[in-house]
Amino acid sequence: MKLYLVGALVALFAFSGCSTKEQTVLHENILSPESVEIYDVSTENVLKDVHNGRKLLKGFPFISNEAIIDFNGKFSNQFYDKIDYRYKFSAIKDVDFWKLRVNPFSEDFIYVLPTWVNEFRRVSNDLFVNIGYTYNLSNKEQEILKWWVGEGGIMWVEGGIYSTRYDTFNKKGEINYSKIKEKMIKKSKNLKFFDKDVQTYMTIGKKVDYINYEPLKQSFETKSRINYFSDIKTLSLESMNFMSEDFIPKAKTLLATKKGQPVVSFVQYGKGGVVFLRPFEFEDKMYDGELLRWKLMYYLMNKMYLNEKKEIVYKQAVVEKPVIKKVFTLHNLHFAYKSFQLQEESKKNLIPIVDYMHKNPNTTLKVIGHTDNIGSRHYNNKLSNQRADSVKKALIDMGVKSNRIKAEGHGEDFPVKSNATENGRALNRRVEFIIK
Repeated sequence: MKLYLVGALVALFAFSGCSTKEQTVLHENILSPESVEIYDVSTENVLKDVHNGRKLLKGFPFISNEAIIDFNGKFSNQFYDKIDYRYKFSAIKDVDFWKLRVNPFSEDFIYVLPTWVNEFRRVSNDLFVNIGYTYNLSNKEQEILKWWVGEGGIMWVEGGIYSTRYDTFNKKGEINYSKIKEKMIKKSKNLKFFDKDVQTYMTIGKKVDYINYEPLKQSFETKSRINYFSDIKTLSLESMNFMSEDFIPKAKTLLATKKGQPVVSFVQYGKGGVVFLRPFEFEDKMYDGELLRWKLMYYLMNKMYLNEKKEIVYKQAVVEKPVIKKVFTLHNLHFAYKSFQLQEESKKNLIPIVDYMHKNPNTTLKVIGHTDNIGSRHYNNKLSNQRADSVKKALIDMGVKSNRIKAEGHGEDFPVKSNATENGRALNRRVEFIIK
């Protein structure tokens, strides 16, 4: 069995109530906005139950240099149980940029964590380029990353550079941070990011004696001109590092201190953009670091992908439910050669979709047929429309009302693979289902 997760379309932030045992696996997964390609196996069997919102606490965007094992969040079970969206993310060092070029929606976020000063490569005044070289990205990979952001991706940058106490020891074993401070400033001054000047904020641990110091810790009262972030009241910075310098470009300020210093900013680039924030403590329930990240993630995804001006509003830590859009690409619907008649044995693969439509009477479905490039364009357009209509008829025969289904054919115009090989042509002959 093969399950290929391919980004065809991205739909964001589907929140629903707790699922019941009677729900099918497809019903569970259809609430998550991943695009799924299904080949020679049943639709119902290839999708895993991922309905566990608290599992999201163990991953992005909650930064940590160690595995997060026992953090259960500051909110109620009701809050986490309503999170059905499964974002797709990778650290910049783990991204396959050649895959990303082909499937730009295979990642929702690419994130960058604070970097040790001795590993941060300052090769120019362009912070984007410096980040690329720090993570050994080639010029072409940097081009793909910038293109991906322009196409709607979100790059998430937490913090900047830091030093440890070991960087500060002199030959006598005493702390002398003047040289490392000089290096920190040299590596971070006069930076720009997408032509925006970059502000830097340095914090230094308080020296206790000739060898010991107190961990970095600061707290802020915050404010925002955006109502959506108005319930972020206090944030805490806490680090075991001796010195840190955080990067915040002079761009759209999403959140600032009471004194007006920006702590979260967003640089828009094409359809997407890059968010910068200081690496705020999230495990301390006295502060709003966790809530900031949840709200920031929703805000960016809603703004960039759904392109809606209306902001999602929190009501007692429960998020309103936006429109769900789910794409299934079925390669296991078979037709007779050069025919639009759907074979009988293929109809069983439509059952999970039919069941979902029955259980969710407010959903609608679009069926899209695709062909390879064998034959004329006119012939392929006609054949893809006929095959989409044939699938629509099968769904109607299985009990789905006709006014809830639209069918159309795109012919050979949207291949997912090269038509130069038989395998590529086989993958291009497919049927897509878009459920809203």
